[in-house]
Amino acid sequence: MPLLKDPKPATEEKFQKHSHKDVNILILGVQGVGKSALTVRYLTKRFIGDYETEHESLCSHVIMIDGKPLSIHILDTAWKDGACMKDEYLLWADGVILVYSMVDKSSFDKLQVIMEWILAKKGVEKVIAVIGNKSDLIHRKQVSDTEATQFCAEYNCLSFDTSASDSYTDVAHAFNTIIREIKINNKKKEKLNKLLHNPSVLAKLQIRQSLKNLAEMKWRSRTSTM
Repeated sequence: MPLLKDPKPATEEKFQKHSHKDVNILILGVQGVGKSALTVRYLTKRFIGDYETEHESLCSHVIMIDGKPLSIHILDTAWKDGACMKDEYLLWADGVILVYSMVDKSSFDKLQVIMEWILAKKGVEKVIAVIGNKSDLIHRKQVSDTEATQFCAEYNCLSFDTSASDSYTDVAHAFNTIIREIKINNKKKEKLNKLLHNPSVLAKLQIRQSLKNLAEMKWRSRTSTM
C-alpha cells in the first residue's frame, strides 16, 4: 500500500467531486483526541504522534475491503461548535465517527453536543460510530466502560476502543467494520431508491394513499353525523 502524505486542507473542489459510489467518512471530535493520528494510522500503518490540525483536512485513498478495491474519503474536522460546522459535511458523509480521548473526560462529554448537532439535521440517516482513543494509557483513564456503553446504546452507535500509537490492528478493525456497515447501509438506500422510482411501485403507493384518504374521509363524515 502506498504511503499517504500528511493530511492536506480540504478544498471545496476536492470536497464536492466524490461520487456516491465511494465511501465518505466524517470524523468529529475536539482537538487533541487523535483524529488525524487514527486516520493516518489506518491508511498507512504509520503513527504520526499527536499531530492535530485546526483546519479541515481530507484524506483520499484506495483500500482493499473483502478482497475488493474501494475508494474512501475521510474528512477530519476540528470541532468547535455546531455553528462553525457546515451542514454540507454531514450531507456528504455516508458515516460519522465520533472520537474522544479516554484520558480526557471533557472530550467524551462533548460527544453529547456533537450528537445533538447531528440529530438536529432532519432526514439524515448515517452509520455512526464512537471511538475511544488512547486505550494504552489505561492508568490515566477518565471515561468508564459503563459511560461509553450507555452512550452508544442510547444513540445506537458502533463502539470501539483503540490506541493509534500502539495498535494498528485495533484501528484497522474499527475502520473496516464501520466501512462494511456503511456499504450495507448504502445498498439498502440504493435498493429503496430504485423501488421508489419504479413506476409500478409508485402507482401502488398512490393507490394505497388514495384508499387511505378515502377511508379517512368516510370516517370523518360518519363521526360528524353521529
